[in-house]
Amino acid sequence: MIETIDSRQLLAFCTLVQTGSFTDTARELSLTQSAISHSVKNLEEDLRCQLVTRTGRKIHITDDGEELYRDAQAILHQMEAARNRIQDRANLGRGRLRIGASTTACQHILPNVLREFNECFPDCMLTITPADTPELLEMVRRHEIDLAVVVSPGTVKDIVVKTLFSDELVLVTSPIHPFAQQKTVKMDEIAQERLVLYNKGSHTFSLIEQYFRQNKLALQNYIELGSMEAIKELIAINYGVSFLASWIVENEVTRGSLTRIKFGRNKIIREWGICYANEKKLSITEETFLGICESVADTIPLAQS
Repeated sequence: MIETIDSRQLLAFCTLVQTGSFTDTARELSLTQSAISHSVKNLEEDLRCQLVTRTGRKIHITDDGEELYRDAQAILHQMEAARNRIQDRANLGRGRLRIGASTTACQHILPNVLREFNECFPDCMLTITPADTPELLEMVRRHEIDLAVVVSPGTVKDIVVKTLFSDELVLVTSPIHPFAQQKTVKMDEIAQERLVLYNKGSHTFSLIEQYFRQNKLALQNYIELGSMEAIKELIAINYGVSFLASWIVENEVTRGSLTRIKFGRNKIIREWGICYANEKKLSITEETFLGICESVADTIPLAQS
């Protein structure tokens, strides 16, 4: 006979680890503090080990408790996923879907995706969380979001990344910048300019920084912004130069407000993907959203599928 663990006791224990307080755990689960204490005590008796120690009002998680917490988190998330999948089938997409995406994806990719997705599942409760790739990956690991559209960092532990498309980061300047009069510029010339770049914590910034290192140069004179549109505005008034995706600046280059400049021997290529937790089994709504993202990616101008 298989010996099981009470899921309610696991939930109480995991919530206690997350809040660090019996009082907050009771409030979070709408139970009494006594009920939480009894749940944790019964769990310890069932497993024949101590999971939590108390020092005054503070609690400390033992080594056994830390190990159980990791397994319990996975178990609870699998139970939640199973429930959502069954309800999803029964309710035909009336569940919830939590999406994470970079600001670029929110502005340029998601609108078309959401329009088509809404036609398929008009009753689905959808939430969008904007953030950069490193933060989104952590949120996927913690099961705080279901899917994330990211600049792919390559192989990632515990996460599945489905490739959507690749794009190229190009050097752009104002039409009145001296670079605009040259056929091509050298990397050491670019290093002497003020660079206006996307967030330092983003994978895009890391790719640019890596490209400079490969050319034995350091990123020194730069400012960082969290908006591609703001970066384009600064470049247009000749405040500096930048590396931006070719498809992001296509309209501005066509209108003549920005100029694309040739540089270096190698290209800076990014991979975009949609990711989810490795142990996750996708629901109908999640599979549909992923499929729509793949279709929309094929329509992005100057992107390479």
